[in-house]
Amino acid sequence: MSENAEHESLGSQVLISGEIAAKSEKFAEGYARMRDVTDRDGALPAWAKALFMASAAAVKGHDGLLFRELLRSKELGLSLNDARGAALTVFISRGEGVYAKFTSVVNEIFSDEIVITGDPIPSYPIDRESCLEYFEGYFGFIPPYVQLMADEAPRALEGYVLMREFSLAENLLDAKNVELLLVTVNAAEFSSRFVNVHANGARKAGATEAEIVESVICAIPVSGVASWLPGADGIMEGRS
Repeated sequence: MSENAEHESLGSQVLISGEIAAKSEKFAEGYARMRDVTDRDGALPAWAKALFMASAAAVKGHDGLLFRELLRSKELGLSLNDARGAALTVFISRGEGVYAKFTSVVNEIFSDEIVITGDPIPSYPIDRESCLEYFEGYFGFIPPYVQLMADEAPRALEGYVLMREFSLAENLLDAKNVELLLVTVNAAEFSSRFVNVHANGARKAGATEAEIVESVICAIPVSGVASWLPGADGIMEGRS
């Protein structure tokens, strides 16, 4: 029989406070065993899992959880560069507002501000056909939603590809952790489709099945056990 978790050494405020145990010791122990997976080194290092949870919390609007998990990630070894990379990852995934919120917390935790240089932007030659080639190379086919943008808004597709190329392949955060972060975010949003997309991307970037599973479990403190089913579906759909 396994031993109980050490509640006070985990990152959950409601476990540390004893509030959940006061209502149900059994429930508290169950959640603590979940947090044993999300909060400690396992297939993935603990700092990365705290970063994934912080990113999902930003997307879901859980500001307190965002701050606590990002701070915990820094204490566990998160670098400023990786935090900046994660901010751009949540930007492409969920837009400006989430990026601004996430970056504000990064600035506070690292006591840092982004330096605006005003340097001219280099030229990035890209066209409709090279965009389609990019998606063909990534997916092995051209998804209908990409073809639609190519046909009706090719300039937007150029922007999408430039953002995507940087976010997934050239980011300050390495490609595997970018994909796994997006697995967590999409599991937290109950999107099996995009868990599947990014689980496959993580596999291509060298992630193991255990790492992908842990990244989905990181959605549970943010969105509850309801995030596991679409997350698990997304993982299993991508298995050969």
